Amino acid sequence: MEPILTLQNASAYGPDGRALLPPTDLTVLPGERVRVTTEMPRFEVLARVAGGLRRPDDGDVILGGSVGYMPPEPGFWEDMTVLDNAALPFMAAGIAKRDRRAAALAALERLGLGYAAHTYPRSLSLCERRLAALARALVRAPELIILAGPTSMLDEKETDRFVSALAACWEEDRFAVLFCGSEAIPADKTINI
Repeated sequence: MEPILTLQNASAYGPDGRALLPPTDLTVLPGERVRVTTEMPRFEVLARVAGGLRRPDDGDVILGGSVGYMPPEPGFWEDMTVLDNAALPFMAAGIAKRDRRAAALAALERLGLGYAAHTYPRSLSLCERRLAALARALVRAPELIILAGPTSMLDEKETDRFVSALAACWEEDRFAVLFCGSEAIPADKTINI
């Protein structure tokens, strides 16, 4: 089985030469859930490198599929509906509005958030905002989802809701998951960086 993501001695440095990501070896197989134990700023650099948003300063990154990313702060456009926020990944690809909205609505409904599609992000609870951000990450059916602190600041009930929704999608689609900051999400392996 070919890995969906491979990092070979990949590292990243800040402008001052400080290591933001130390030399890292990592392999994620299709459908595998990998927990990374590290500080959140370091994971965010790892996420950018792994997702192709930043080139490593040293080493290699081999990405074998598409990536959906859920940052620690959802970063919604507050003057756009939840539906249009979830459809944003399709806008950059030039997909017709009707088609991208249909895909976004399907993603929201899968996560139990269809009722909020035509509301605005400011009306959502923290858990609902996290689910909407997950819908945005899943909308293009990626082979790898990267989650940074997905359940931080959620209470036990909200964490259960988020983890259950993620697990249901994972059971159906078997995308790979690379995540940090949640002991509640099941992992096939854990690595420390």
